[in-house]
Amino acid sequence: MITWVISLLALGVSVRSAPSEESRIINGKDAELGQFPYQALLKIDTPNGRALCGGSVLNEEWILTAGHCVQDASSFEITMGTINLKSTEDDGRVVMNSTEYIQHEDYNGQDASNDIAVIKLPQRVQFSNRIQAVQLPTGHDDYNRKMATVSGWGKTRDMGGVAQRLQYATIQVIRNNECRLVYPSSIQPTTLCCRGDQQSTCNGDSGGPLVLDDDKTLIGVVSFGHVIGCEKKLPVAFARVTEFADWIREKTGMSAPEGGDAQ
Repeated sequence: MITWVISLLALGVSVRSAPSEESRIINGKDAELGQFPYQALLKIDTPNGRALCGGSVLNEEWILTAGHCVQDASSFEITMGTINLKSTEDDGRVVMNSTEYIQHEDYNGQDASNDIAVIKLPQRVQFSNRIQAVQLPTGHDDYNRKMATVSGWGKTRDMGGVAQRLQYATIQVIRNNECRLVYPSSIQPTTLCCRGDQQSTCNGDSGGPLVLDDDKTLIGVVSFGHVIGCEKKLPVAFARVTEFADWIREKTGMSAPEGGDAQ
């Protein structure tokens, strides 16, 4: 059993307090409207209540998220085109409800392997300056030591509430061997790890995007952190998107980009 080691980063929506004085992902920054047009907010109905996760817009019909975010889900409220957790008057958000999803066939909740899923929108969303598709990777780079940005509405501190405004932070990719020192049984070839100086993901950020700083390519889907908390400066783990690009394209019917090889 490894439940003492990892903490899947979904969050029950009801577990929420008033926004903290510093509303941060964990030491993150406030996003501006349109800064992360591929970001989706997911409120998920499960037998245990409603959960909060993030997601990425793949195209006009599909959302990418973590496999554990769809576990036992019955329906999804999917919000796009906003930076606010709650609806405000004329904020331009697009909200859709879906019941159709595909969880990776080899997802394992014990070690969070193959922690990836796609959700089908009930109708095509219209792209705008607030809603755009994320860019999938076309190579096999391990991205070691590259800087990447993660975004989400997750908890702003271990004992605090979730962010009321979309947060983002820049963190650095590290090698899996380094990450395995902290999570000896949970790091697979399909895992990508990052570490921030003071920044980290936390509960409620699950399923959200990690994109390269230099070209905004999606390289990770928020998966898990350490059970002792999000403020301990420990590595956080993501599903490594290069390892799942083939699967994503197969399930969604997306084609490989011209001049690039599918993964």
